[in-house]
Amino acid sequence: MRQKLAFGLLALVILSVPIYLMLSSEAILEDGYRHKLRLEGRDPFDPLRGKFLRLNFDNDAACESCPQGSEIFVTLAKDEDGFSYFDKGANEKPDHSDYFKTKVLHSFEDIVTIETDNLSKYFINEDKAKKAEDVLFDYQRNHPDDIYLAIRVLDGEARLEDIFIEEVPLLEFLEKE
Repeated sequence: MRQKLAFGLLALVILSVPIYLMLSSEAILEDGYRHKLRLEGRDPFDPLRGKFLRLNFDNDAACESCPQGSEIFVTLAKDEDGFSYFDKGANEKPDHSDYFKTKVLHSFEDIVTIETDNLSKYFINEDKAKKAEDVLFDYQRNHPDDIYLAIRVLDGEARLEDIFIEEVPLLEFLEKE
């Protein structure tokens, strides 16, 4: 009886971790502040993770006294076209909830390159990956204001929402073509 109880408790603990991660991600996607980032895509293949679009965007921010490897809090700002960019990094948590915590990859004077690994990979069915890459490349080059990466930011966490082309999510856009 004691072994069954121990096994049940262990199983409950093991299952609670992924459930918590899913629920917290959903909360960020539902309640987080929405930001649009300009992007361009590539289509690498990773034999262990499959097909995904590597999303490239400007991941630099201003930050004084932020050495390489340090963890910082990054706020976002919007330009005159409504696109967001990584504005300022700081060692102290901001007093609002529209920021995320990340790591400094490189630091040069008062500009840092930040880690955005959870925002830079868009996993996609391998049958659609090449077509998606071609569409992203075409729009990024010819219609840069009609394509963006939507992210959600809330209380130190950032999540990729989707890629939008002409205000339509990428997979829906590919189905129409």
